[in-house]
Amino acid sequence: MRPIAVRTSFVLVLLLYPPAAWCGQARHEQQPPALTYKFIHPGGRTHIGFELNANKIYLPIRVNNRGPYWFILDTGSVSNVVDTDVANRLSITARDSFEARGAGEKTIIGALGSNVSLTISELELSQSKIDIEPVNTAISGAEGRTVDGLLGYDLLSRFVVEIDYVTRQVTIVEPGRFHYFGQGETIPLEIVRGNILVPADLTLPNGSTASGTFLIDTAWRTSLTLTSPFVATHNLLTTTPRTIDAVTGIGIGGSTVDTIGRVPRLKLGRYAIENFVAEFSHAKAGVLSQGDFAGVIGAEVLRRFNVIFDYPHGRMIIEPNAMFRAPYEFDMSGLFLTSEGGSSKGFKVYSTITGSPAADAGIREGDLIDAIDGQPASKFTLDQVRQMFKDAESKQHSLSIRRNGKTHTAKLRLRRII
Repeated sequence: MRPIAVRTSFVLVLLLYPPAAWCGQARHEQQPPALTYKFIHPGGRTHIGFELNANKIYLPIRVNNRGPYWFILDTGSVSNVVDTDVANRLSITARDSFEARGAGEKTIIGALGSNVSLTISELELSQSKIDIEPVNTAISGAEGRTVDGLLGYDLLSRFVVEIDYVTRQVTIVEPGRFHYFGQGETIPLEIVRGNILVPADLTLPNGSTASGTFLIDTAWRTSLTLTSPFVATHNLLTTTPRTIDAVTGIGIGGSTVDTIGRVPRLKLGRYAIENFVAEFSHAKAGVLSQGDFAGVIGAEVLRRFNVIFDYPHGRMIIEPNAMFRAPYEFDMSGLFLTSEGGSSKGFKVYSTITGSPAADAGIREGDLIDAIDGQPASKFTLDQVRQMFKDAESKQHSLSIRRNGKTHTAKLRLRRII
């Protein structure tokens, strides 16, 4: 499958294949495009700082010597991707259109661009073919910021890429120059059509255990999403003690509603992730409806490690960082928000969870939030608001709500709902 499966919790790029095919993406020629590179300075490595937004890594990239543009580093994308609007501004010619779908049932149209250069700090890539897709249109509202492209398998397959979530720095190294002497856990990678999978063990809410292979996705905002076949096989919707149904993302196929619950343990190598929030998919179409893998491990888990992706040697290395034992929390407001642009920037209520603090406060789908605690909404990013509504149980916030041309105040008291 191919571009683009997008939720606010993830960016996963997939190409359409027949229903029996697995979820990985490949170009029509089944091979990565011709790509040459050079490092501006000798040494075969470069470092670049990143911004973290919704757990996703945003890197400043120059495209054809212009920019910088902001690209998401995405292990779930089987190609590098330039946004359609960016390609148009840079006069990158698009040809050979293709249809793409992901977690939803709808599709989008992408195309191939030619002879594009990407400069990542001191690394210059020259790519014979690159995917051009309307990434920004698809996800910027749910991201709360502009998305100019994705860095995926085309980059990751050729280098060793280290992510330090604490210092917010990515290091890119030629494989022959990389030597690891640390004490972290080395986990074997299986690479299937540009996607990477690792083995892991789960302790399920009913006390049973299950092993499986899991897709690793740095652009998947949440901890773990289990595929609908895995959920059905293990009866998770009926055996998990406490669950809620909630919108967990918005993609090209519309919103995604999953069942949310806590899972006792995920064992990744020798490291155990405990009492974390997971999503149980209901998908009947798209990648999460496929039975060839158990689920997707996302950045809410990955950000608690220093992570080294070494595709050339078929391994991932993880070292716990200072965030490793931080608790896993779900939104405590019951709101799913999107960003509203324009001169009067605010946030739109896409949905509310029944029985949640937001519902108790009378907040409705379609409401616009113009101010929070007396501060204009424009002073906050969407990611800041989501963190604000996730991190402080019992705290009360005053929201200025606009509905049908009228403004009123809602008192929102946060409460743990899962």
